[in-house]
Amino acid sequence: LKRMKHLPSRRIIVTHLRPDRLPPSIFQSKAKILMLVRNPKDTAVSYYHFYNNLPVLPSFASWDEYFADFMNGKLAWGSYFDHLVEWNKYIDNERIMTISYEELKEEPILGMKKIASFFGFSLCEEDFSRIAKKTSFKAMKEKS
Repeated sequence: LKRMKHLPSRRIIVTHLRPDRLPPSIFQSKAKILMLVRNPKDTAVSYYHFYNNLPVLPSFASWDEYFADFMNGKLAWGSYFDHLVEWNKYIDNERIMTISYEELKEEPILGMKKIASFFGFSLCEEDFSRIAKKTSFKAMKEKS
């Protein structure tokens, strides 16, 4: 938080934190928040591979062992379901936009237009096409 205070304005801060773990001042300020949600089934699969490929975390011997811990919130970052429940409390907050990963994947340019509009970004059609190409799964995997 101390470092964030010194960043120039119009900051973009990426976090996986639940809202109850963020400073309350964020919700009292003019800050806008983009909440990206994902189908829990897809989240579980993605998280399984992430967890098993991160050397600092213990690996799971089987999907069944991992899935039990995922469903019970016994992973390093807690329960995905608790995460969604906490963010759901802000569903009607006009400064918080919720969009799904699936929506962005299905129609990336439409999703980006919604996000740009929410944040007040002015972009042309060429910008959206360029961003869509650079943020495709294939492009990001090649850069990882």
